[in-house]
Amino acid sequence: MNILKRIVPILSLPLAFLMLVTGFSFVSADKQKAREEELDAETAEDFAPVFRFAVASDVHISAGDDTTAKRLAKLFETAYRYSDSHPTYQTLDALVLTGDNCDSGSEAEYEILLGVINANIRPDETQLITVMGNHEFAQTGHEGYVRYMGEELDKHVVVKGFHFIGMSPSPTDTWHTPLQINWMSAQLRKAAADDPEKPIFTMQHGHVWNTVYVSRSWYTQMSLPLHMVYARYPQVINFSGHSHGPINNPLDIWQNSYTQVGAGTLNYFEMERDIGDNTVPAGSRNAAQYLIVEVDAENRVRIQPYNILTEDFMRTPATTDGDRQLIWQIDDVCDPGSFAYTSARKKTDGAPWFEEGDAVSVDAAAAWSVTLSFPQAEDDVCVYGYRILLKSTSNARNKIEKEIYSEYYFEPTPQRLSVTIEGLTAGTEYEATVTPLNVWLDKGEPIGCSFSTPQE
Repeated sequence: MNILKRIVPILSLPLAFLMLVTGFSFVSADKQKAREEELDAETAEDFAPVFRFAVASDVHISAGDDTTAKRLAKLFETAYRYSDSHPTYQTLDALVLTGDNCDSGSEAEYEILLGVINANIRPDETQLITVMGNHEFAQTGHEGYVRYMGEELDKHVVVKGFHFIGMSPSPTDTWHTPLQINWMSAQLRKAAADDPEKPIFTMQHGHVWNTVYVSRSWYTQMSLPLHMVYARYPQVINFSGHSHGPINNPLDIWQNSYTQVGAGTLNYFEMERDIGDNTVPAGSRNAAQYLIVEVDAENRVRIQPYNILTEDFMRTPATTDGDRQLIWQIDDVCDPGSFAYTSARKKTDGAPWFEEGDAVSVDAAAAWSVTLSFPQAEDDVCVYGYRILLKSTSNARNKIEKEIYSEYYFEPTPQRLSVTIEGLTAGTEYEATVTPLNVWLDKGEPIGCSFSTPQE
């Protein structure tokens, strides 16, 4: 991501208005809960794929660090391993890369990228489909992308009857132009006319604003017109990146008039600007995730987030689900009324909670700081983070608040968290409370403790 590309989300009012005029519908909370229970009850044997592809974003190949190159090679290895061992369908039909494939777009980086791809892809089996991001602009730009990747900037590719439509940044900007939006509209019209029952897979580097996780911070500047085009086709499943958001966040899939999915990163995590004072958490480089997408004969779509670092499919972040695999399934891509991943999920997720007996421990207390630890809270969807408040018992104005993430994005997720808070007053008694937050930022009941800082 490029810090110069951050802009104030001024599209909020137009998009809110658009939700009204384009026929957005939200399923009821009861219907949503019943639908999720049906999906949870399904087993892998109930879904027989006839088509499969992998999606990744923000690979960030670097000439000075081979970490992401190794992770990309491992993506090929794990995706083919899964496909080869599948009981009914042993083909990886395509690999989609949604931009920032290189860290700066230098010739050396493209050489490394192509070296990894050519050494690992099965060209007779797997179609490579890529678009540019903003990072490739830094050095060789469009010319380098076309020269090395041998692809058009915007493309409409049909693989075994399934349409893939992708847009790269325009030749004059790092985002898209009205001409490109019109081109996308025309391509969608052709794809829908070819087979109105099939999903249509689209991609561009930046998210559509205010859809998936981290899309309020990182998104394409053409969100509004692009959303208007996609909203005409409920069968659109759009993949994007740019944000580096963890793909096991429950909000990484968004549905309303169509489906938007974040494609993760092979480089480092970044979070939404909603809690904490740092959107890049500690250990953020431990990020290497991608998606395996399958379609069956009934045009049902199954999306499975995969963790390259564990070489296994990701688990649901809900603490009440045991070790269940995280799977998103779309049973009817043409019926928004059946979509399971709408904002109605918020109504069915209660506040997170601590178990009886959970407590905050003081691991170390100094004159100006304290280190606290506590067990993870519980939640039916995902414990997102914690709000920690330290308040002097003798001076209400003497207080410090800090927010931290639950580290749900790491596998395995730590069962206990530790945090050091500085800026305290020596020789003072404090009350500490820890309040759990879910992904909707709903607050659970806090737990706490008391402690005193020693004199300086």
